[in-house]
Amino acid sequence: MAVDLHAHTTASDGSLSPRELVNLAREIGLSAVAITDHDTIAGWDEAVEAGDALGIEIVPGVELSTAYEGGRFHLLGYYIDRHSTLIETLKEIQTARANRNHVIFDNLRALGLPLEEKEVRAFAGPTGQLGRPHFAQAMIARGYVTTTQEAFDRYLADGKPAYAPKAVLTPQEAIAYIHEAGGVASWAHPLRSKNLTFPDLEARLQDWIGWGLDGLEVVYSQYTPDEAEWATKMQQQYGLLGTGGSDFHGRSKPTVKLGVTNTGGPVADSVLHQVKARCDAIRASQHSKP
Repeated sequence: MAVDLHAHTTASDGSLSPRELVNLAREIGLSAVAITDHDTIAGWDEAVEAGDALGIEIVPGVELSTAYEGGRFHLLGYYIDRHSTLIETLKEIQTARANRNHVIFDNLRALGLPLEEKEVRAFAGPTGQLGRPHFAQAMIARGYVTTTQEAFDRYLADGKPAYAPKAVLTPQEAIAYIHEAGGVASWAHPLRSKNLTFPDLEARLQDWIGWGLDGLEVVYSQYTPDEAEWATKMQQQYGLLGTGGSDFHGRSKPTVKLGVTNTGGPVADSVLHQVKARCDAIRASQHSKP
């Protein structure tokens, strides 16, 4: 059996609805898929309903944006309790994200690249949160750029003229929130962090382990062989869970296919069993506290 523990829907910046994503998971033979939208759990209910109908296990997850020592990093949380402080925090983050989007609209207008919200909304769907990939797609439709990568490289990436900072947690806060919610915290695609060497990343990893980090994404669609080797070495050296997934988004990342990682295929379901065991341990520890 095979799984994918990193996938996005229209609830954040993916192009497939939760139901469509689950349908695709069944078509390609996955037994489970994690819904890990950015800073939201809005896709869970639809995905679970579709998963129940199709016999696909849905892992309720989230991908949290964090900032630490001048860098931006992502943390995956698995098996989050929807009745937790984290869920309330995500609502606050969504409000801050909406305010950020207004700034991006203003910045683009000042650059002579105006967009209407309905144009961007057309790529996010009626209920999905707006994100920079949706801005990029609207810019392509307007003829301002020809690719999503060009939109980011010229306008939307950190430090570019249309960029606006967003409210994010620290890794320490994110790990604490995930654990308080009874979930498992894994560092997503650490090797995608810009301008950081392997020693830089290991130093940060040591800090995060001190804060309770559970896992490291060792199987990932865009790792080079050297990156995959480093991630596996760190996971084994520090006794972490080794998680994995495609980071599927659909149209905004057309070369990334659901269920396909740097290994050429999906993630073994034994990885999901390990995540579940760690989740059980976290919750048992919480219940044993006075």
